[in-house]
Amino acid sequence: MFAKVATVALVATLCTGCIRSATVINVKADGGGTVEQTMLVNLGLMKGMLGGLGGQATPAPGALNEADLKRTATRMGEGVTYVSAEPVKSPDGFEGTKAIYAFTDVTKLRVDQDPNLSGSTTGGIATPPKDSNPVTFAFAAAGGINTLTVSLKDEPKPADGKTPAPTGGPDMDNPQMMEMMKSMFKGFKVSIDVVVDGAIVETNADHVAGSRVTLLEMDMETLLKDEAKLKELQKVLGPGASVSELKPYLKDVKGLKINDPVVTIAFK
Repeated sequence: MFAKVATVALVATLCTGCIRSATVINVKADGGGTVEQTMLVNLGLMKGMLGGLGGQATPAPGALNEADLKRTATRMGEGVTYVSAEPVKSPDGFEGTKAIYAFTDVTKLRVDQDPNLSGSTTGGIATPPKDSNPVTFAFAAAGGINTLTVSLKDEPKPADGKTPAPTGGPDMDNPQMMEMMKSMFKGFKVSIDVVVDGAIVETNADHVAGSRVTLLEMDMETLLKDEAKLKELQKVLGPGASVSELKPYLKDVKGLKINDPVVTIAFK
């Protein structure tokens, strides 16, 4: 029994590499709206992990866990309710759940930056929810203009103002390590977007398409294609680097989209 539990716990940790997560926050002019969260995992990759670890080789998709999804709504803040969910399966082996939540006041909404598998149909594999890294919101309306302010938690600067030097991390000069990472992170993508109900008249966001603002996006499959850039980044970025410190180095990196820690979106 212990071996089986240990195997599942280890796979839950490793399967970070086989996640595809998309969160879309739809905000209306009255400050209400919906959150659409799609969480998929690559069950084929998970099967390989389980088989290699001596566990069960065929994790099967599970049923929707509505009780868990309702708890997720509660964690998102006051006035957030679970609306619906449906199983989703993509042609490349990723499958899981798309869930929709409704909120009445965006200022009370907290969206986790870190993906988790809570309530999704992922073969019984789940990751514990986190609430220490939330996206938070402020909202104001004046003169026919609605202003949404989005705050992404940023790492505080050390007391001496210096980011610690890089330590550890994968050996980017090892071809086998790079191939393993490319295999593990094939299809991995995490994104958080805001869509406002109206036309954007002003924003400081860098990634805007119509009424949609991409707050952050990480496409590891694309990112890992540029090995030279990864090696360059590993040399200069230490643990706990803030978004402000990261941004200059990520400007020309394909597979990453990042904004300032505070994004304002004025729309009407």
